[in-house]
Amino acid sequence: MMLSLYLLTLVAQPAASEPSSAKPRLAVMTFKSAGTPAGFAEGLTETFATAATDVGVFDVVSPRQIAAVLAYEKRKELLGSCAEEACYLQVAKLVNARHIVGGSIAQVGDRLVMNVVLIDAIRGQALERRQEERPSAAGLIANVRRTAIVLLQPLLQQRQGYLRVSLNVPDADLVVDDRLRPEKGGQVIALAAGPHVLRVDRSGFYSANADIMIRPGRMVSERVDLIPARATVEAYERRATWMRAGAWTTAALAVASAVGAGVFYDRATSNKDFTDRYRSAFDADRAQVGSYDRYLEERDAFDTNQGLYLGFLIGAIVAGAASTYLFVAGDPPGRYEDFANVVENGPANP
Repeated sequence: MMLSLYLLTLVAQPAASEPSSAKPRLAVMTFKSAGTPAGFAEGLTETFATAATDVGVFDVVSPRQIAAVLAYEKRKELLGSCAEEACYLQVAKLVNARHIVGGSIAQVGDRLVMNVVLIDAIRGQALERRQEERPSAAGLIANVRRTAIVLLQPLLQQRQGYLRVSLNVPDADLVVDDRLRPEKGGQVIALAAGPHVLRVDRSGFYSANADIMIRPGRMVSERVDLIPARATVEAYERRATWMRAGAWTTAALAVASAVGAGVFYDRATSNKDFTDRYRSAFDADRAQVGSYDRYLEERDAFDTNQGLYLGFLIGAIVAGAASTYLFVAGDPPGRYEDFANVVENGPANP
């Protein structure tokens, strides 16, 4: 009873009436077999249908479901594997699928050759064709997932999602499906819906890989922490230690220069106070302020102390600026302490 209801739903529901947000229906026909072991073509087809379902974009009608619909419709002439596109179009109409996948598997010499085609059932034309050749059945099956993704690209490209990658190092290269992307970490990457392989590369770090599943109209955020190589960590620690030591040294120099500037400022102020009082006093009172020789000594001392004050002040400003720059621009030592064990032994899969 349940099977009959499901078949009636498949047959009666027109694909054109599906809302735009619904998954597009994709029918997968059993691949035609030529000289291959019994059941291998059926098993390969089911594996292909599973791979298409795992993409998460399509409502996949499997070969078993198609066979059930055809039997229900009493279309026995279509129960075998289709070999012509006209046959595919009839099946697509019966199961209300906008697109259909068909193919064949043949033994050619000592190799297995699989040909698959993606057909637009509305326009009646092939959108994509792929051929895969392997020396063994295991190799062909292992490559079915990739074949499905490549074959379905014309449809996946019409349904985009987005990826943002956050990194622990700047300026790393993002490689998606073996193609270098112009975007960097933190930027949004528009990708076709479906699975993708992300690789992150940066000189001095081990490359990192991640399998990404992009859903239509959704943002996927992925965090990737690159593991530094031993040489990178050692060079970083040397540079960071040197810059931090330089920051503390120039900070101490700035403090010492500031203290020196304060001392000579006080002396210059005392010199200027005496010379000002001496010049402002009348001749009768100058003897009480001090002698003329003292006045000349204080005046010369003022010039010297003022020059030293200005020199120490400039030194304090320069040293302070240098210290601030080294503290701000310099990287902190111990940044890669969390990776110490991994760096020592290397990652499991560098």
